[in-house]
Amino acid sequence: MDKTPLLTAALLTWLGGFVDAVGFLSLGRIYTANMSGNSVAVGMQISGQNWFGMFRRAWPVIIFVIGLLLCRIFLELAGRQRIRPVASIVFAGEIVLLAPVCTIGAMPGGDSPSFQFAFVALLAFAMAAQNGALTRFSSISMHTGFVTGNLLRFTEQFAKYLMQVFDRLRGRRISSTEKPLHISAWLLGTYLAYVVGAACGGFIHHAFRLRALLVPIGCLFFLIGVDLRRPLAAPAEEKRGGEENR
Repeated sequence: MDKTPLLTAALLTWLGGFVDAVGFLSLGRIYTANMSGNSVAVGMQISGQNWFGMFRRAWPVIIFVIGLLLCRIFLELAGRQRIRPVASIVFAGEIVLLAPVCTIGAMPGGDSPSFQFAFVALLAFAMAAQNGALTRFSSISMHTGFVTGNLLRFTEQFAKYLMQVFDRLRGRRISSTEKPLHISAWLLGTYLAYVVGAACGGFIHHAFRLRALLVPIGCLFFLIGVDLRRPLAAPAEEKRGGEENR
């Protein structure tokens, strides 16, 4: 199993947890990567008839969906034009979206409500682009901005491994070449990377506030360098397209 895409997934997931934590702490307790939390909050605000609060929570969800849609359209067009380092373009776009939050947010008056609405939109769009650009790493499908689905897939793969152990103990022959233990380990690893990223984001936020986003910006520059040497998105999308066409 190729470890470069999997390590990329771990880094991107770490980055997603980092950005989510910094945004949550700085921008009115609103998630910019975890849309499940915002969706629950929307329902709670509706039950309390707090319509402005409902809109504040629904705002990043709307932006996130738009970001995903535009990213997928871009990937389809890039695929038709045979553009291979598409991940670099998306990562560069993320940097452009994160940079004003990092710089303007550190200025006097940068924490005003109007700026906060704009910052939430920029971070949510950046996280949507990241999630839409890369969804398959080596032979594993996973998300890098929200990890509930990864936990579900971890339990599926670990259950397969336990059944293989059970079959071996009963003397049954295992013909499958799949390695569910390795896959479940990587899926669990991405979940832990998200948690560690959120912890790092929280710690660094206490000292630097929104300037903490310089850390994920640096990570994205590193990933651009990796992608330019060896395109990350193109092979994944080609394999995904082949599976969808079967």
